[in-house]
Order: sequence, then C-alpha cells, then structure tokens
Amino acid sequence: MWRSPSVRRSLLRESLVRVAGCWEVLRLVYGQFDWADAKESRIALGGGFLPVRLSSPRRSATTTRRLPRSLAPLVEESLPGFLLRMAYRLGVSPGRIADLCGLSDSHGRLPYAYLRALPDELVRQLAHAARLTTEEAEALTLRRFAGAYPPLGRLRADTPRIGASASANWAVRASSRYCPECLRGDGGPVENAFGGPWRRPWHLPIVFACSRHHRLLEHECPECERPLNAAVSRRPGLIKNPRLVGLHPSQCRNRSPAEERHGSNPRSASIACGARLDENLGSAGRELPPGDLARLLSLQQRLIEHLVPTSPESDDASPMGSSFFPDLITTTHLIKLTWPLGEAYVPSTPLADLIDRQAARVAALVEARREGRADAKLIGTRTAPGDAAQCGALLLAADALLGDRDLASLRGRINPLTREAYRRSKGYASLIFRHGDISTTLSRATARRIYGLQTRRRLRLTAPGHRFRLEEVPAFVPRAWFDAHIAPLAARLPSRGQNTVRFLRRAASLGLAQLTSGAKWPECAVAMGLPEGCARYALHVLGRQLDEAHLWPAFEEAVEQIARDLDQQMNSVDYANRRQMMATWPLPVDDWLALSVDLPKLGRMRAKADPAIGSILVWSEVTQGEHLHSPDVAELREQGGNARMLARRAGEYYAATLRGSRLRLRQRLRLYANRLAAACDQHRVLRVPVNEIVGMEADTEAASGELG
Repeated sequence: MWRSPSVRRSLLRESLVRVAGCWEVLRLVYGQFDWADAKESRIALGGGFLPVRLSSPRRSATTTRRLPRSLAPLVEESLPGFLLRMAYRLGVSPGRIADLCGLSDSHGRLPYAYLRALPDELVRQLAHAARLTTEEAEALTLRRFAGAYPPLGRLRADTPRIGASASANWAVRASSRYCPECLRGDGGPVENAFGGPWRRPWHLPIVFACSRHHRLLEHECPECERPLNAAVSRRPGLIKNPRLVGLHPSQCRNRSPAEERHGSNPRSASIACGARLDENLGSAGRELPPGDLARLLSLQQRLIEHLVPTSPESDDASPMGSSFFPDLITTTHLIKLTWPLGEAYVPSTPLADLIDRQAARVAALVEARREGRADAKLIGTRTAPGDAAQCGALLLAADALLGDRDLASLRGRINPLTREAYRRSKGYASLIFRHGDISTTLSRATARRIYGLQTRRRLRLTAPGHRFRLEEVPAFVPRAWFDAHIAPLAARLPSRGQNTVRFLRRAASLGLAQLTSGAKWPECAVAMGLPEGCARYALHVLGRQLDEAHLWPAFEEAVEQIARDLDQQMNSVDYANRRQMMATWPLPVDDWLALSVDLPKLGRMRAKADPAIGSILVWSEVTQGEHLHSPDVAELREQGGNARMLARRAGEYYAATLRGSRLRLRQRLRLYANRLAAACDQHRVLRVPVNEIVGMEADTEAASGELG
C-alpha cells in the first residue's frame, strides 16, 4: 500500500528506536549498561553516529551499579585519563562511563570543575561504580596540589564554572599538555592495551616538561594542530567530544579537519581527528640548544619540588611559603608587560625569542588601549602560554628576576620594570600587583608610591619575623641611629631643607613600627602616641624628595638595617612604658630652678620659674620622642595657646651651635633624663636627686676646662 513520505519517515524513526532499545537491552544483558541510567546512546549508521536520547533521573550513591569491569588507576593518572581508558576497555563512550559513575550533570555534560576536585558524594559514587577506594577516586583530581599551589586552592569548589578565573590565574588548564612517550606506556600488558597515563600535573600551567623522558611537553595535536581539549562555545569540558565511541585514549578527540571546514555544530561532532598522540614525538623544544633545554628541565624539577607535598599531612610544600608560585606568576605578567626591559634575565637569544612571541601581543594591545581603541581589550593577556617552550622561558626569566627574594636586592632589580609597567598601563599594572597571595617582600618591592604613600590598597604588610616589638620602637629614632644608617641617604637628597632630618627620623620610626606590626604608617603613629596626621604629613613632605631622587628603596633598606640592629640588642627598652609613665609627669619647679641656679645669663628664665621647656626636653630624652609632640606642647595646642612658640623655644636647645650656659643646662637635663629613664624602666617613683646631677655636670665641665 502506498504511503506518503512523512508516514514513511515516521515509521523509520520508530524502527530505529526499537533497534536502539534492542541494542541497549543486549548490552544490559552483558552487564555493561543500566537501562534506567541511560542518558544518550549512539547507533552506528553510514560511517557516522545517530544520537538517540533517553531521559531518566540520575542514580544516587546507594543505587549506582558497579561497572562489570574496571581498571586500577595508574601513577599520577588524571580523572579524564581514567575515564578514557575505562571507556576504551568497555567499548563505550567516556560520556557513558561518566553517566554510570554519576559524573554527568543534568544536561549530560562533564563539568570541567571536577578536574580540580570532586564533591564528597561524587567521590563515593565514582569509587563505588568503578570499584575504587575513595582515596583512589579522590586522587584522580588535582585536590592534592591545592595546598602547595595557591592559584588552584583559590578556585571556588562549589561551582562547576571555573574557566575564566582558572585561566587568568594560572590555576588549571582544561586542555592538557602531554608527553607522547608517557602516553605510549611502560611496556606492560595493561599499558600496551589501553595506553599510558594522562598525568594530573600536565593540567597545571607551571608544568611544561617531563622529567622522566627529559623533554618538553606537547600542547597540540600534530595532525589538526589544535589544543586537545579546547573550550566548545566558550565552555570547557572534562573531555572533548565525550560521546564519541571507539577512540583509543591516546587519540585526538578534536573534530576532524574536514568536519571543521564544513562548519557543522561543534557540539554534534561525529568524526574525530583520531591522530595517535603517542606515535608522534612532536616538536616541543626541538629548536632549543641543549643548554637551554637543560635549564628548563632544571627549573621544572625545582618547581615540582615546591609543588609536591613532602607528606600527606603537609598543606604547604614550598620552603619559601605559599607565596612562591603567586610571586612567580605575578612576575611573568610584569615581564610580559614591560618586555624587552627584562631581557637581561633571559640566558639566551632563543629563549628571548620565545618570550618575544608572547609579549608582542600584550604590547600591541596595551598600545592600542593607550591610543583609545575601544576594541582593544586585554582579555587573555594574563593566561599562561599553551606552548611549553614559551611557558618555560617565561617562568625561567621570572625566576631569575626574583632571585633569592631578598628585599633589598629584589627591589633594585624589579624597580625599573615596575616603573615602566605603570608608565605603559597603570590599570593593568595595578591589576597584576593586586593579587592577595603574593609575598610581603614582592608587595613592598613593587609598591608604587606617590609622595611616599602606597597606592596599593590591598598591600599585605605582615611582620617578617623581626624579634623586636612595637613597644620597643621610639617615636623619633635617636640621633646615633640616624647618623649610623640614615645620614648617608640624607646626603644624597638633591634638596635638603631645615626639617629634612626631622622628617627622616620620624619616618624611620614609623618604618620600624610597620616592620614589626604590619600596620600602615598612620596606624603606627597612633600606636606610638602620635597624631595620625603627622605620619601623613611626613610621608607627603619626605615622599616628594625621595620619589624625585628614586631613593625610597635606599630609605627602606636603611630602616631594615636599624631593625636588624634592634633584633640583636640584648637589653631592649620598653618605650611604650616610658611614654605611659611620662604622659602626665611635670618637671618640678624646684628641680628646674636647682638645675639652673649657678648658670649665668639664665636669670630671666629663673625669674619666670616656668619649667615647661625643661619638661619638654626631659620628656623627649626619656621617651626618645619628638619635642613637637610632647605632652606640654600638645596640651597648650588643645587649649588654643601658642604651642608653636613653645616648641620653637624648646627646639633652640637642639641646635648644633648651642654654647655657654644653655649648653650646660642641656647637659644637666640629659643627665636628669637618664636617671628618670632608669626609674621608668624599673617602675620606681619618678624622682631624681638634682644636687647629684648638678655636681656631676659641674665636675665634667671643670674637667673639660682643665683639658682645654
């Protein structure tokens, strides 16, 4: 009987569905499929595959059936590699294995985030279905590296979408690099049959070489010349084209070049490239001289030592702390942005040429942005190079630039690049230095200042292990400390005002407080009993001079030298205790008169009987504080009096030209202050025998006159 074409097509579809059902039932009988769990099967038809979708709810861990056969995970094998080998052994697609192990999402996709870590429920489901222990199932992911590799640990674990942040932060690569010789296997029966392991570290951007076979890793298929697991429609997956059946684990799963040229939907690929990645040794690093290859392999070995925990309980394998890799990655961004300024840290021309290829794109985009082109976006400029040789060369240059990570030497090396980075692109430079995981050393070495103020809001300043405490920092570094460490710096300033030394001494104290407390300068000022504004004003005035002369690094190194001296002191002074005990102490009028009784030309001062100047000088000497911020000056300022005049009169006693009776009075006040400081340190009553002080000074003056 004649039927219309539409009826014939309908009958054909029904027949195909029945055939699909019979095929699935047969597979179920042989124990390879569970009909209730089927998401998608494909029927061979005319050289391609006909999809037949069958909806059903996912099973829970308690109802997931075990696969009829399984494989023991290989050493360092990744989750995608394990699924590929299991699928090849059972003759099904990797997507089907993922379905049966509970790894597919509600849309039948294999989330890329599972490469980083699996939720505990999925770990149990995978272990149950694939006949693994939970430790073996969890070891297929990158979770074990999260403690030693902060970019990986910072990824959110509660979302399947980690593509953009993972790529920009060098956390993980969806498309694995690979070593053809590792994929070929060890010659044993299992690896001969199903291939060698796709290793987990290959997914980390900082792994670019194979230490076993002394070669760089490949990153593209040698036939189709494309990355192996590139994102489809901007969405990376765990495995490329996971519904294709029959491909060896070492075969390329990209769409075939012919299908690519045809322009079909990338999600419906039916014919794969199929090139055997284990049969072509590739070309990675072949153009490099043996010496350069040896340098890259040596660097890779050191990176692996920082990456692999020394024990299962270790959260941080890096001897330099968790900032080792963030520092290295941040420095690669700096080198690319300022290239070729950092060319001196690349040991050979071939390696520099590799960096040229990466930096050229960044430079072009930055220049386009400066010209105001709206289409010039810096997207992708912070991602790790896919090419292993380029990535290795960039990391080698960054490692050389960081050196031993000593603050003084690092600042000298990196400062020219930092200034150039801000000149070329202030926004991009601020972005790359904003990373919260970089070390305090790198933060301080690259911190940009305007008039001394750090413009990086999120600069982490933590105490780097100094022994001295904040309480042991005087608010105004003593003159002896200044002469020993900071005076040479002051001599290098192009313009020195009358207050330069005062601002340097104040700034040095704030710098010491910052080193030991980790707080910012205004906060340190308050902790030492100073107004917050005095720190900001000192930074503004002093910063203008140091910025113009590029002397901030030298100033901070001088402060570091003072800090090292403080660390070595056996008997430290608690200046905070002295400031507290002296906060309300007044110089007794009788003591003030007795100190000046026999000194000529001080009659007017004795007649006024005002000990304010004496109180200021003694307080400054005991607490090693700045006379401008003494309690007497501060109180007069609050009352609206002429505090500036009082401070100026007291300041005359610090003049280098002080002579005669005023000089003798200054010496007596210093001896008086020494006795008072000892009383503070011993928590005794603040009283000093003035007659003894006068006698000591008089004897000293007489001896000096005899010697003269």
